[in-house]
Amino acid sequence: MAASNELAIFQFNEGTIELPTVWKDLSVLVLSAADGDQSGVSFTISRDVIPWGMSFSQFAEREIASLSKQLKDYVQINQDTDVLNSHDTASSEFSWSSPQGPIHQLMMLLDLNPKVLVFTATVPGNMTDEQRQQIQGLMGTFQLREPATAGRAAVE
Repeated sequence: MAASNELAIFQFNEGTIELPTVWKDLSVLVLSAADGDQSGVSFTISRDVIPWGMSFSQFAEREIASLSKQLKDYVQINQDTDVLNSHDTASSEFSWSSPQGPIHQLMMLLDLNPKVLVFTATVPGNMTDEQRQQIQGLMGTFQLREPATAGRAAVE
């Protein structure tokens, strides 16, 4: 572990922790449909970093293109760019074959230069129009939270 005296606040749902500033956030948040929901829908939020010298659009194109090479029977259904809360997005809807059967995914990359948040909804089989609308609506509710700041309030 590299030595660093500088600490930064790392926020997560349950609280915060102070970590060395040189550490990278590679956490993945995985959410699934409610108990009793037979759809098998899951939703993940992960993080990535845009390599130095690469634009967000280049990064998004590279990531989407790499899926087509990595996933068996990959089929691109839709690809789009947009803006969410003043941040560029790149979305891709695609299907592919896993050992467990067909998979349908909707992925949105959100530019937080130099970081990227990757939202991915996964449905076993085929995604219905209703599921697609619900997932797009869910993704559209994202609100960026201001990072916590290190240090304590002065006591008077």
